[in-house]
Amino acid sequence: MANDTPTPRQIFTDLSVALTGFDRAELGATGLLDTYYDTLVGIIGEREAGHLFRDAGDALAQDRKALELKVIHAERYRPVVLSLIKLWYLGRWYPLPPAYRDKYGSTANDVEHVVSAQAYREGLVWATAGAHPMGAKPPGFGSWAQPPTF
Repeated sequence: MANDTPTPRQIFTDLSVALTGFDRAELGATGLLDTYYDTLVGIIGEREAGHLFRDAGDALAQDRKALELKVIHAERYRPVVLSLIKLWYLGRWYPLPPAYRDKYGSTANDVEHVVSAQAYREGLVWATAGAHPMGAKPPGFGSWAQPPTF
């Protein structure tokens, strides 16, 4: 009998889909799923990540309302969720608030930083805005002559 229990990485991907509004293929195309998973676990620690993925997995198996109640708006996870959304859209980790760190902990990696040059280039903000990251993905010759697509 096959084990249908999702792995933490699968839960992370499904949670990222729910938080960003981008589908699995679009997030996978960034090439950053593993990088962002490792970044998150490396910052909040394996124990806290385990709690997050357990509760997110349970909520995702139910419906959007359960995800909102148990994860997105939960005091324990809200700061992590906000930093994760910013990570996907901007390619930059923003530190968790001191109150969160005091109560749930974090690692020395919980400092503001751009995760990588690829993270900047692949930030979801660019696709959302119909734009290109400055200096990283040129839009092509003559593209300035066309109005942006929204």
